[in-house]
Amino acid sequence: MRILTITNFYPPGGFGGYEQWCQEVAHGLINRGHDLLVLTSTYRRTGSPEIDPSWVCRELHLEMEFGLLRNAFHFFTARKRRENENLTRLKKLIQEFTPNAVLIWGMWNYSRSLPALAEKLMPGRVAYYMGDYWPTLPSQFENYWNAPPRNFLTGFPKLLLKPIAQRMLAREERPELRMEQVMFPSRFLQHEFERKGIIIKNPKIVYGAIDTKPYLDVRTSSQKHDKISLLYIGRLSYDKGVHTAIEAVGQMVWKHGVKNLKLTVIGDGDPEYVTGLHELVERRNINSYVEFRPAQPKENLPALYRQFDILLFTSIWAEPFGRVIVEAMASGVVVVGTAVGGASEILANNENALVFTPADPEGLVQQLKRLIESPNMRERLAEAGYRSAVDKFDIHRMTLEIESYLKTLVN
Repeated sequence: MRILTITNFYPPGGFGGYEQWCQEVAHGLINRGHDLLVLTSTYRRTGSPEIDPSWVCRELHLEMEFGLLRNAFHFFTARKRRENENLTRLKKLIQEFTPNAVLIWGMWNYSRSLPALAEKLMPGRVAYYMGDYWPTLPSQFENYWNAPPRNFLTGFPKLLLKPIAQRMLAREERPELRMEQVMFPSRFLQHEFERKGIIIKNPKIVYGAIDTKPYLDVRTSSQKHDKISLLYIGRLSYDKGVHTAIEAVGQMVWKHGVKNLKLTVIGDGDPEYVTGLHELVERRNINSYVEFRPAQPKENLPALYRQFDILLFTSIWAEPFGRVIVEAMASGVVVVGTAVGGASEILANNENALVFTPADPEGLVQQLKRLIESPNMRERLAEAGYRSAVDKFDIHRMTLEIESYLKTLVN
């Protein structure tokens, strides 16, 4: 097949697992003999040494650039021109590349006219892999004009221009998307779309995944460390529930007398929340039991997991999936987590993991005590988690299912 993939942030311009999936599936489809072309935005992480392969085209404009004071003026002077340039580029590329199918990935911070044009030019042969909520969200410029100004320098011109911009947006008709063929990484996300009134004609569950091989190569045993080593890895924000893990460690140490443990928190995020986490560690007097490290490159993760016994997945927010859960399981690390959102389709309590209620440090403590007191349970859950990762959540399986879905459109 000749497959055109359209996405917003292709690595190294990605922000998380959704973008990593796009890259991993792209490589998988090429390795299976398909001709693939990725059309993405000009955005990429600054300082990245990676050189794009010839089949990656970074040519699309984002609706709004990040951190630019002139975004307000771009709204009036460049917004429509940039949108039309995107549409012209897509139309020309479809004419030149002649794809059999179009696979649409993340569209946040693009105008909806872009996927709408793909549907018009390739009727019945456009599929979406829906790993976030972008179809349910307002445009970036709607968010921008509705948000309060951050400081006086940007605030004064924004207050002057805001009424005009909002009237312009109110008069514009937002393109309707058919979205007839949509793949979801979890049943939870499909149900969330239905709850929001977006009914998909031909939905398909294609579970999210990881490339398990690098993690299997360094698979560890949960009994090898002198201390019980706990890990949180991911974005640091309130909805991720990292404070629950810190509270649980405080209770383990001072209420239950379990001092043979250490929590390592790896990640970056909201500065105010991060400051609050450090203050919480101080208040609970557990400085020697909690360590903070910055976010790590994905290349370092397989070796990193082998340093730990238990992953704490503390999310309060119902996430579409739970990539770190699968990474830990593939590495032989036991998972204690909240079965919220898509994570509920990965975690099976007492089968391949232990589960506790979100924002419940006491519940987390009880599950940790069970694991600490029973090395046999740790081994059993680690083995079952490993099998779950390999059998259900490997990137090869994900690629094959997406390939099969696209073939049905082409045929």
